Amino acid sequence: MADVLEPDFGTISSVSLRNTIHHLEAALVTMSRHSSFAATCTICARTQVAIIVTNRVLEMPAKRTNASPKKKIKRADTYQAAKTRETHERILQSGRSIARREGLRAASIPRVMKNAGLTVGGFYAHFPSKEAIEVEIVRTMLSDLPGRWLSSLESKTGLQWTSATVRRYLNAAHRDDPDEGCAYPAMLSEIARATEDVRQAFVESMSERVNVFEQHVPPFSGATSRQRALATMALTIGGLLLARASRGSDLSDEFLKACSKWCLPELSSERHSPA
Repeated sequence: MADVLEPDFGTISSVSLRNTIHHLEAALVTMSRHSSFAATCTICARTQVAIIVTNRVLEMPAKRTNASPKKKIKRADTYQAAKTRETHERILQSGRSIARREGLRAASIPRVMKNAGLTVGGFYAHFPSKEAIEVEIVRTMLSDLPGRWLSSLESKTGLQWTSATVRRYLNAAHRDDPDEGCAYPAMLSEIARATEDVRQAFVESMSERVNVFEQHVPPFSGATSRQRALATMALTIGGLLLARASRGSDLSDEFLKACSKWCLPELSSERHSPA
């Protein structure tokens, strides 16, 4: 957009002002040829005043009406919004990492902010309460789909898909990695005693996961796909929780094997069927 001068008496372009001077000077020459000496002097004086005023306007500091200042303000606003989102996510990630290892209760405000490298007072600029961050932790962490557990399984369906997910979840490596593994086992007991908003966030997250399983797991022995999906959730998450609780013992391995077997009864039947 072209720059525009904005004097107090309106918006006049520099080109228009220079054209005005040109016309005034031409008019002065024309009138001096056809007017008396007194009239010419009067016209000359008025014209010169007009020319002086016009030149003064041209010399005035121009007020730019281009979009640069607005763009600068917009860029500043965008930068501040980005920094706010970055800090919000930083706090949330700190809370998630603590809750994943030790549960929601361990993710206290002082500990979350210290882990994020921020002061405690800054917490309330992003979350109105401890409950608010708990709701967001549950919603963002537990509804992470497909996540590590269900990723890269697009080519599998039915029993193949179910077998891959169960074996990926119920194994010793996952059991022994609570820092990076599934957060459900660490958080379930606390969610059961949490506020209604936190429990509702859990219900929504778990429902999404059950719906994904229902689309893939086959029905079996009188159980619908949804019933089997629900049972698979209970066996895998509950089995991992018990296996972690008894880690270091033979019982821990037995939990993993038994829950995996009952999640995939078809495979057990195939192994024991007569040749």
